[in-house]
Amino acid sequence: MEITTNLTIPGRADEVWAVLVDLVSYPRWNPFIRKVDGELAEGAAWKAELSLDGRVFFNVPTVITELVPGARLTWRGGLPKLMTGTHSFGVTEATGVVTLEQSETFSGALVPVVFPLLRPSLTRRFAEMNEALMAEVVRRRVPAQV
Repeated sequence: MEITTNLTIPGRADEVWAVLVDLVSYPRWNPFIRKVDGELAEGAAWKAELSLDGRVFFNVPTVITELVPGARLTWRGGLPKLMTGTHSFGVTEATGVVTLEQSETFSGALVPVVFPLLRPSLTRRFAEMNEALMAEVVRRRVPAQV
């Protein structure tokens, strides 16, 4: 079972990628993935702090399974055999615009029961994160006021 969201962002792929991989800044702008502890490298173990409703936070152990600088970031995490997710971000540039794709594919014994309950809030949080990422890209373009 899968969730996919897309957002078109005016600008360049390097701007979007810079925000996406600036993990230290997540607590300031990211409403869904509030914090990530770990190195940005393929095979690296992460602990991601997620929020489905803006109040309750939970930590998910993950491992980066694919890192293509400027284009794709994928990790896999969760509870093995019960419910795991493969979460991906894709960044694709066309003339003057960037498409940000955020998706997650779920597997495991609990997915048929739990996924229908989580799908609405996860889809909303993906979209909120995408919009917040775009706002952060725009914010970084504006020179700091002195």
